[in-house]
Amino acid sequence: MNVVRTCMLGLLALPLAAQTTNFSAGGALILGLDSYKKAVNNATGFMFNGGWDTTVYKSGIPARLSLGVGLMPGKESNGLKTSLTLVQLSGDILIDTDIRDLRALVGLSLNQYTAKYAGAESPSTFDADHHFPFRDCKGIKGGLRLGLEYTFTKQITGEALFQMTELAGRQRTDTLIRKGGINPGWLQFGARYKF
Repeated sequence: MNVVRTCMLGLLALPLAAQTTNFSAGGALILGLDSYKKAVNNATGFMFNGGWDTTVYKSGIPARLSLGVGLMPGKESNGLKTSLTLVQLSGDILIDTDIRDLRALVGLSLNQYTAKYAGAESPSTFDADHHFPFRDCKGIKGGLRLGLEYTFTKQITGEALFQMTELAGRQRTDTLIRKGGINPGWLQFGARYKF
């Protein structure tokens, strides 16, 4: 009797399994702008994320909530190397355009950076070329997201995105001269698969 009941429940679940969900996963290549290069002395990185398509509360406006991880490897310069790992929570509003299958997106993000340092800084206060570009990136940082996404198939979407986030400013207790406040910006090109 248990076998029959299990089979019946399985048959009822088939129509649900055939439908797509509102969940998606994606990956992208990061192409850093000057502020990004200032932070890690490199122009590339990678972003991986999972998203959930929904609507803005009681409005019917399409939106997406995403959780992502960014890998931003550094390159050595003057014996120093700084690499970043980013955990990002973002919310985007999706806006239809006049072009079929093309949508614009505008969003905000909350960002948590972790920095990894390699090398020894110069003890000289004014030797900014031999100091890490920043020393502390603790705390939650805000960010802005602007982009376009194009739907190729029911499951696959391509995206081009501009992101700018806070990272580090001048620390009052830091006795060394650094290259200044850094707010990394980058272009992101990737794809998303909807389940």
